[in-house]
Amino acid sequence: MLTSKHILLALVEDKPGVLNRMASVFRRRGFNIQSVNVLETIETEDAGRPGLTRVAIVVAGSASILGQVRQQLEKIVDVVRVSDITARDIE
Repeated sequence: MLTSKHILLALVEDKPGVLNRMASVFRRRGFNIQSVNVLETIETEDAGRPGLTRVAIVVAGSASILGQVRQQLEKIVDVVRVSDITARDIE
């Protein structure tokens, strides 16, 4: 099983407990979160509307398992969408 770092970017509702529920998905799968960054969205962004927050999570694991984790994250009610941005160029 090939393990590499992945960056998941989630757009979530800005409500108490969302980050805890997201972290629980990783805990249940036995993944260690290496880094978490939380930032509220701004109005100039495509998804920028009041009450939304971006959560960037860095985690190591295989692509197939991380795909399953991503699907589990998307099932959380307060999660709007999750993207794996590992391969994207940063400008």
